[in-house]
This record gives sequence, C-alpha cells and structure tokens, in this order.
Amino acid sequence: MSKLVAPILLAISYLCVCPTVVSGAEIRGTVVMDYRGLFEADSRGPTNLVSVALIPDEQQRVVARGSRKEQIEIVENRMRPAFLTVQKGDQVEFINRDLVFHELFSLSPGKPVSAQLGKAGGRERSRLRLTLDQAGTTHFFCRIHNKSYARIDVVETPYLQTVQPGQLFHFVGLVPGRWKLRLASPAAETEWISVTAMTTPPALELTLASRNGGHASGRLKSPAGIAQLYQEPAN
Repeated sequence: MSKLVAPILLAISYLCVCPTVVSGAEIRGTVVMDYRGLFEADSRGPTNLVSVALIPDEQQRVVARGSRKEQIEIVENRMRPAFLTVQKGDQVEFINRDLVFHELFSLSPGKPVSAQLGKAGGRERSRLRLTLDQAGTTHFFCRIHNKSYARIDVVETPYLQTVQPGQLFHFVGLVPGRWKLRLASPAAETEWISVTAMTTPPALELTLASRNGGHASGRLKSPAGIAQLYQEPAN
C-alpha cells in the first residue's frame, strides 16, 4: 500500500465510525405583548423586554457553554438593566455608580443576599459579585431607595435570547424534536409553550398577556366607568 493511499483510507474509516453530528433544526418566531389591564400602555415609556429560553423536552443533546458574567449598574438610584435572564452558574456583578450608599437585599429561592455598596470612587466596596446557582426568579431591592429594583431569572439552559416585543428570536443548530419555550417579561406572567424544532420551520407568532397594563399612561381605556373597574377577569 502506498504512503498516499493509507492516510486516505484511514480518514474514510474515521468518518464512517465517527460521523459529525450536525443538525439543521431550528425554532424562530416573535412575541407580542397583549395589554389587558385597565390602563393603556405608555408608548413613551421604555419597552418591556421579553426573555426567551429554550429547554429540551425529549432528552435532546444540549451544547454546553461556560459561565458568563453580566453587570447591573446602579445609576441615579436605579438598577440598570432592571431585568436579566441568565443560565444557572452565571455570575452577575452589581456596580454602584452613584455618590451615595446602597444597601442591597434579595427575595429569592436560594440564599438571601444582604450587602452594602459604598459610594463610587470611595474606599468602601462598591461592587458585589454573585454566582447564581439556584434556578428561579430573584428580586433585588435597595433598603434606602425604594425605586431601585432588578429582577433576575435563572434557568437551566444555555439557549437564551432577550428581545423586544415583535422582534425575531431565532435558535439554530438544534436537535430535531420537541422543546419548550419559556417566555417571561416583568410586565407579564411567565408562559411555557411546547414547540418542535425542524428544518426551515414556520415562524411562530406568540403572545404574552399583561394584566397590569405595562408602563401605564394613566389613562383608562375608553369607555371607562365604575362598572369597568369591578369587572370580573375573563376565564
């Protein structure tokens, strides 16, 4: 056997025994907010972001990724961004950019957080780094400033995207089969939707219901009256 033929045969045999697993399945679509509260949504206010997390429903292989680091800055007594979704094991660092103290505490499914952040540029510690290793939703507050708030959702999947309502989300390179979409937004209840990953799927059109009206403009939807204020919610 020649020196040229042997490597070629070896390469062919390797491909036969160890085929490359490549999938062209995907899931894509959009999510819109349906405001069902008594107040109209304020178009002048910030848009409510939507977190889209994709979770296997049939023991599909998931491509692992290392932990990531996210930041929440405290500026003018507000936490920014005020909504994050991260994978279990990711780190989040709170950074105080204000020239005043902040006292953080949390309501969470895991170990409660309680920490004081010093003034920006001061000698006291002005940063707090947390590793989020408990799935669920954690709410962060400041004991001094009642408008300082952030919500962090921790999920057990690396497939995460955060989009604006109406913006396309798109997951590619998936194993075909059944998956679950977790849709979450601060203005709505969390929804779980069964979906199917396939080659060239039709775009999904999904809706999240918000009963508090999102960023309310302060105007009741017309016509408005006493009867409307005491309407029973629809089943």
